[in-house]
Amino acid sequence: WSDKDTFALLDFIDSHKATAGDGLNFKAPFWNACAASPMLANLEKGGPKTPKSCKEKWKRVRDTYAVIDHLSRSSGFAYSLKSGADIG
Repeated sequence: WSDKDTFALLDFIDSHKATAGDGLNFKAPFWNACAASPMLANLEKGGPKTPKSCKEKWKRVRDTYAVIDHLSRSSGFAYSLKSGADIG
């Protein structure tokens, strides 16, 4: 997944978030529509995006967000959206 592909996925999810349940948990028909969406038709990396790959990418993005959110709220740990953890 390129950044452009990921942003297209996030844009699709954002435009359909009203169909999600609590915690932005989407049902199978949503992922079918997501994979078939024109927003994901012009991809930069990898093969065609399947419902399963879209759902798995969403899970990875959510998991990464949860870690970053936790770290950014931790006492004594600096994190910004611009420079990340600025380690190294």
